[in-house]
Amino acid sequence: MTVLDGDNREYNRSMLEQGRRLEELVHLDDIRRLKEELLEEVEQLRRSVREKESRDGAKIESLAQQVAVLNHELEQARTESERDALTGVYNRRCFDRYFTELIDANAAADNDVALLMIDIDDFKRLNDTFGHLAGDSVLAALARKCRQLIRSEDFMARYGGEEFVIVLPGSSLRNAEKKGRQICEAVASTRYLLEGSNCRDPLSLSVSIGASAFARGDTAAAMVSRADKAMYLAKAAGKNCVRSEKEGE
Repeated sequence: MTVLDGDNREYNRSMLEQGRRLEELVHLDDIRRLKEELLEEVEQLRRSVREKESRDGAKIESLAQQVAVLNHELEQARTESERDALTGVYNRRCFDRYFTELIDANAAADNDVALLMIDIDDFKRLNDTFGHLAGDSVLAALARKCRQLIRSEDFMARYGGEEFVIVLPGSSLRNAEKKGRQICEAVASTRYLLEGSNCRDPLSLSVSIGASAFARGDTAAAMVSRADKAMYLAKAAGKNCVRSEKEGE
């Protein structure tokens, strides 16, 4: 834009200079020479206009390409800032923003919204036994498995460490428990090869899940707290199972 502005100033100076020359030609006594000089100046003006249009078009096209690249890089940076680098699901910061906005908006609508809090059972023992690379492999595998089982409108995020959350818009507590059991069964029935570890045999995993559902006057923090407490009830019940907030009352 700075270059274009400079070119415009230079073009304006050129037009003023050519205008001055035209004024000088008016005082010529030789009509034939006046005509020739006028035609030459007019043609010069036309060339100047065409050349400027061509330069401006090329620069604007280049500028548009740069803007498109910047927009793409900005969108990529925004996406990366919202995603957990290891698992590819949304990160905690994005979840906090999304879930707070969802619950605040739902205060008037009073639609069904459910939340699942998922924790990998005995993850510390697995990390200590096979190493952090193996632990990373398990986290990524669990995220892939869960994403296969949820809808496109559901929202999954890594909450922290080995904990994940799944937001289920339009789902009741009963439906959330059903989805939690489906996830438990799918995770437990799959065998996992741990990349980056010395473990050659496939391992089995399990998860404990807590479920909560939106109630009138609810807050995002309250729903998360109830799902978290329900998840610990699942741990206390022997792991590899689902417990709802109702069971903690």
